[in-house]
Amino acid sequence: MNRTGKENTKFLKIKKDSAEKFLKLIKTKFSDENIIDKRKKVIHSGAYVLFPLIKNKENVNKLNESNVNDLNFEIVNAKGEMDPNYKFRSLEEALVGELSEDIIDLIPKSYDVIGKIAIIEFDQLNSLSVDKTSLYKRKIAKAIAKVNKTVETVYEKKSEVKGKYRLKELQPLFGVNNPETFHKENNCIFKLNVKNTYFTPRLVFERKRLSLLKFAKNELIVDMFAGVGPISIQIARINHVKIYSFDINPTAYKYLIENIELNKLKGEILAYNIDVMDLINSSNELGINLKNRLDRIIMNLPEQSINYVDIACFLMKKTGGILHLYQFCEKPDPIEKGIKNLITKLNRMGWYIEEIINSKIVKPFSPKSDLIVVDVKIKHVM
Repeated sequence: MNRTGKENTKFLKIKKDSAEKFLKLIKTKFSDENIIDKRKKVIHSGAYVLFPLIKNKENVNKLNESNVNDLNFEIVNAKGEMDPNYKFRSLEEALVGELSEDIIDLIPKSYDVIGKIAIIEFDQLNSLSVDKTSLYKRKIAKAIAKVNKTVETVYEKKSEVKGKYRLKELQPLFGVNNPETFHKENNCIFKLNVKNTYFTPRLVFERKRLSLLKFAKNELIVDMFAGVGPISIQIARINHVKIYSFDINPTAYKYLIENIELNKLKGEILAYNIDVMDLINSSNELGINLKNRLDRIIMNLPEQSINYVDIACFLMKKTGGILHLYQFCEKPDPIEKGIKNLITKLNRMGWYIEEIINSKIVKPFSPKSDLIVVDVKIKHVM
């Protein structure tokens, strides 16, 4: 492509008074095959219309041989210009003509969009030579921005989530290297930094499910691993509840405070930058104040949640309360394994499951495990 944004393109040239009839006939004759390149502008030139064609020699040959109902047309070469208003339907479509089909087959089928930032993880592509891989990744990142008009920055995920703050390494591929953004979800807005805080847009429906549960007025809730507040804020936006939101990451806590202010809430959220393990210390005033008072506890730290069940038992009302516990559990039967894990932990603390309200696989996590959630009413053995 040259500096003007135009490139050599084959066009189908036909008289304007035959154009509409031709388009209808071509749909019938070529069924679902791609013929017209909808990404590029149609050219109107005097008595003629020039339709840009997909780069496909075989299809062009078919057109030349077809003689569609004796309509007169010809295939010509001209400078083709991309249509800035065209909405790409997929990443694959945006890469047609940019990458060969065998390379397109290697690109990831999904990526995350958080506000104006996209994050993509490459797997199969990394098996190619470094020089070619670098070029392909830049083209893919640019295509992501074409498909998602709001995306200004694209990062490559270079590591798994790790460390006590649950962070991942990100490398810029496209746009300005600014990891801070605003993300809209379920009528809420969240300010965050994708490099210094943990946030996944893939739990959007799960967070909505939690927010729409039946809550008692003034219910006392703990969001044990709140992050920047996506669960706490969505619940408090539409429910008259009081939520204690904890997170160990000081940066996440900073954004949590900001996000509480950004959103109009019916309920109340009290944010704390603490390690919830500290709550059971005999000198911890907050822990003393909350001990055996909670109606509901949310534990969304699937790698480690099961190891904090003793904190949940310390906080929950002995007469019974609701626990939402997220875990990564191995297949097969991940839900059964997750419930068994919880029962074992509760029994050691003198608690038990009074009722399993809900249990489900939230999403696949890896080939060997799933992310599951169990909503249970737990009670102390009296």
